[in-house]
Amino acid sequence: MMHFQSRLAEIRTFLKESWALGWPMILIMFFQFAIGLIDVYVAGYLGTDVLAAVGYVAQLYWTLVILANAITVGTVSMVSQAYGAKSSSGVGRITANSLVMGLAISGAMTFFALLWPSQLVRVAGMPEGIQSIGEAFLRIFALVLIPTYTMIITGGVLRASGRVRIALINNFVASVVNIICSLGLGLGLGPFPSLGYLGIAWATAIATTLGMALNLLHIFSGPGRVTLGALADPFSLCLRNLVKLGIPPALQQTAWNAGTLVIYFLVGQMEGGQITALAAMTAGVRIEAIIFLPIFALNMAAAVLTGNSIGAGDVAGARSGAKATATLCILIIAIPTLAIFIFAPWISTFLTKDPAVLEEMTRYLRINMIGMPFMAIGVTVSGALQGAGDTYATMRIIFIGMWLLRIPFILGVIHILRAGATGVWWAMTVSIILMCGLLTMRFRGESWTKASVDEKNKTMLWEACLGHNRPKERREISARRDG
Repeated sequence: MMHFQSRLAEIRTFLKESWALGWPMILIMFFQFAIGLIDVYVAGYLGTDVLAAVGYVAQLYWTLVILANAITVGTVSMVSQAYGAKSSSGVGRITANSLVMGLAISGAMTFFALLWPSQLVRVAGMPEGIQSIGEAFLRIFALVLIPTYTMIITGGVLRASGRVRIALINNFVASVVNIICSLGLGLGLGPFPSLGYLGIAWATAIATTLGMALNLLHIFSGPGRVTLGALADPFSLCLRNLVKLGIPPALQQTAWNAGTLVIYFLVGQMEGGQITALAAMTAGVRIEAIIFLPIFALNMAAAVLTGNSIGAGDVAGARSGAKATATLCILIIAIPTLAIFIFAPWISTFLTKDPAVLEEMTRYLRINMIGMPFMAIGVTVSGALQGAGDTYATMRIIFIGMWLLRIPFILGVIHILRAGATGVWWAMTVSIILMCGLLTMRFRGESWTKASVDEKNKTMLWEACLGHNRPKERREISARRDG
């Protein structure tokens, strides 16, 4: 009985920790979702060509910041482990090295984007009729690539080092400014000058720069702060380890995005009903975003919690924390998932009036809702694996799930079973379930718990950021971990 009560108290503790990290991340992702909606609203008000250009440029810009997100995955893994090991100097050093890497990459991208914007929009496949709008957007976005990379990286550092509420407040302020400026500059409301579609771009630029500045105020102060000396003296081994952890997520995201484009292409090549299916899938994804927000927020929470526990040498705590976060994720999405499944026909009427699209969208939503609990588990577990530094294995499983399961399944149902769009939706759901199974199998093993250990030096990867002149601190960290 005592053991049961102790175990129950432990589960409650982990659930509280997961929620404490998760709810700010859910709000941050909601802010980003709101910005996207407002930008689409303003663009749609200004014209169909502007709306099309905004969608295209958003995809292109996302491609340009994939490396920022990749660096952040590696940074969160290493910072969360250093924070778990109670190493303030480690947090500061890792942050400094991450910022140096981010500045170098974003600086190079800024140069190329400003020098060849027209070539970039053409390579992206943007239709000729909107290329001039896309080029104008890209010129402004290129100016804030450095602030964008800095804001993304520092946001990850704040989350991973126990300052998630500061990250929430800074993101809220930047999001409000973005929304106000997008409406004001885009539509010429109130005291704002009317800049038309350029107002949307300048709103993003202003808000991103503000968000970067707010984050840096906390990055350069308090425990774990970055010093100018650390920025001026990056460690090659630290940078190498950040690359080791960061490159797999970049390849993973690229493989997933490319696979999604292939799926759209395959659906568009079906015999009969392809336009209806594409419309249903495009609209359905917008509805699914409501559930994606908490799932991906808790993915990030799991990464931090697992990293903290691994850094403290508490592997059992890392496992329990990840399980608690996955449980919390399922509990949060249960009601909206069930509601979408039941009320799919009514919900679909908000995005389409076409009877054929309405019927197909209803099937799409209901079939995909069946796989949503599995997706919640898989995405949360992948966050835990990444927080532990097991980014290569996670990339490998996601690649298998997309390119060796999902796409072959879709090819099979289209060309062999002739199952049409309904078969495609089932292929997507089955692939998610199998992918979740592969991630869970990885998590149940032991290899991921040692992914952040440098086998040569028998130290954690993040400890390379301490340099060679801190033997006392290394001994203290090792003693805390072993004890």
